[in-house]
Amino acid sequence: MNPSYKILGGDGKEYGPVSGEEIKQWIADGRVEKKTPVFVAGARDWAFLEAVPELAALFAQTTPPILSAAKPESGGGLNVIIPYKNVRALTAYYFGVFSAIPILGLPLGLVAFTLGILGLRFRRKHPAAGGAVHAWIGILAGGFFTLLYLGLIILGFCAIIHQTPHIHH
Repeated sequence: MNPSYKILGGDGKEYGPVSGEEIKQWIADGRVEKKTPVFVAGARDWAFLEAVPELAALFAQTTPPILSAAKPESGGGLNVIIPYKNVRALTAYYFGVFSAIPILGLPLGLVAFTLGILGLRFRRKHPAAGGAVHAWIGILAGGFFTLLYLGLIILGFCAIIHQTPHIHH
């Protein structure tokens, strides 16, 4: 006679008693894993599925997952946070952030905008380099502050011209 089993699900509920055939189907369906708690009828305590000899063998028979085509390596987590392989994008980011500083904003914003575009072009040619977000921040912040400071300069000149006394002959 085949033993019966109880399974402790991930939701904390007990399932069973079930047969070994049902457990085999659950393994194939991916509903249970090696570390799923199981209680074998007649045992004193719960164990993991991998610790029950007749069930552990079922995990060895499962087919390994199919590997997908390799994706370009991005250099790990650090390159995602700090795109050190795309210096243009990284520099554009910092110039864009610092373009918020009055007086320095106009030249820094122009540099950020230009380097951001170059960073995106570099990323297109070298996807593993990363830095698309940094490049876009450089483009947007640099462009915004460049336009803002240009507008303020133009307004300032207009105000100076408007207040200059005109000489009438």
